[in-house]
Amino acid sequence: MKIKELENPPQWLLDANTAFANVEIIDGIVHWNGGVWRDGIWHNGVWKDGIWANGVWKDGIWENGTWNNGVWNEGIWYKGTWVYGYWLDGIWKDGHWFNGKWYKGKWEKGYKRENRYKPKLVASDTQPSND
Repeated sequence: MKIKELENPPQWLLDANTAFANVEIIDGIVHWNGGVWRDGIWHNGVWKDGIWANGVWKDGIWENGTWNNGVWNEGIWYKGTWVYGYWLDGIWKDGHWFNGKWYKGKWEKGYKRENRYKPKLVASDTQPSND
């Protein structure tokens, strides 16, 4: 459903710059099902799929999709593709990390690109590594 068709969407969602958004609100929680997040501040919710072009993530659950750029502050990443951005804190469950800055958090498993993909488990508060 389009954002303008939602009943009582949160202001942060209305303020965001998006394209082709497919969203639902289930039990008061925003569920992003597809589309492009061009810019804005995400304040919690469930990201099912889509493209994150830029913006600030301030908590929530990322289930799948492509992150192109921006700042991740907190939350749980289950899978998807991280192209570039700043990871400040959170839990990385699995996915593909291409490039960016990792500051702290918990990396459980996934693929970090460095000439080729290699799986690597990294301890909490440690930057993803292929060593």
